[in-house]
Amino acid sequence: MVNTYRRGRISEKKVKNRLEQLGWKNLVRSKGSRGAWDLRGRTPRGTKAYIQVKSYSSRASKKEIERLKEYARKHKGLAVLAHYYGKGKIKFRFLGNWGLKR
Repeated sequence: MVNTYRRGRISEKKVKNRLEQLGWKNLVRSKGSRGAWDLRGRTPRGTKAYIQVKSYSSRASKKEIERLKEYARKHKGLAVLAHYYGKGKIKFRFLGNWGLKR
């Protein structure tokens, strides 16, 4: 059985790989495990993005979502929630862009 921390890191790697396939650039994993975001990078159009990754059945709490949105707003970026369900299935939820250029 895989512990929660390891499962989270595996999910982050899968999401990072998928985003790279979609043309996202400069994707970097967070050094800590309790930050507002798990991955940060640039969309194919160059917009900064901060991504919170959730794996399998775990859900983002209201507090986590608000923290991610606030961080992204403060740093003029896009907040993204990525849910990894296993076997390559990933669902992305964009949480707002605060008037950023598209």
